[in-house]
Amino acid sequence: MTTAPVRSAPAPSAHTDVSVQVERLRRDRTRTRHRRQAWAVLTPLVLLGLWELATRVGVLDERFFPPPTAILHDSLKFAFDAQMRGELLDALGQSGMRLAVGFLIGAVAGLVVGLATGLHPVTRYALSSVINGIYPLPKLALFPLMIIFFGVGNVSMIALIALGVFFIVCINTSSGVLYTNPVYGDVATAFEIPRLVRLRSITVPAAIPSIVDGVRLGFGQALIILVSTEFVSGDGGIGYLIWNSWQVLDVPVMFVGLAIVGLTGWLVSAAITRLGNHLAPWHAE
Repeated sequence: MTTAPVRSAPAPSAHTDVSVQVERLRRDRTRTRHRRQAWAVLTPLVLLGLWELATRVGVLDERFFPPPTAILHDSLKFAFDAQMRGELLDALGQSGMRLAVGFLIGAVAGLVVGLATGLHPVTRYALSSVINGIYPLPKLALFPLMIIFFGVGNVSMIALIALGVFFIVCINTSSGVLYTNPVYGDVATAFEIPRLVRLRSITVPAAIPSIVDGVRLGFGQALIILVSTEFVSGDGGIGYLIWNSWQVLDVPVMFVGLAIVGLTGWLVSAAITRLGNHLAPWHAE
């Protein structure tokens, strides 16, 4: 009597092992991203809860630090009161226009000059003293000069915002170009890649993470300058709303204005970071 040969199970292929490892890495990365997002949401909620508790038990003076629930209640007045809603929309419109125009001008100029100083040593040496000399100056201290040049009004405020954004974007862009891995340049030289193609396909992509950081920090600087100039000028806007609310001791409205500024900075920063992850997925967090 003959017995049938026993067939052994096929050994797992190397391709299967690699697929399992890739899937495991993908799941780990997803879990890590979810944990980070959870921390990003929970931390502000915990701080708000502590603020609410400290106010309710009397650790903080409710006249100057109203609880978050009271601020939220007062913010609803802007939605249901036509006059307050109109004032808020007018302030947001003025500030939004100044912020958008100033930020766009400063970011574009900073990107162009940053690329030029990063790529050309002569340009870098010629402008380094000017950039390093003006950048540390408090931008609000230059506001009187802007008023002398452009007069009182939106133009001087936009010019100061653009100036503040320009230096941050310029310095970060130049650093991103300068500290690009030199191996990339050696490969481009060895294959005699044209300068324009090298700039478009090697230099700029390698500097994208630094450029994105500069743009993100530049927007934060733009918000700071915007609110500061509106404090000083008293010509409307969200900064004027905050300062005027403090002067009449309407503290909840003041905190509503601060919350709008903070929320705007957070949302735009997140959008810029997401754009950077899309443009440079190899550097995404």
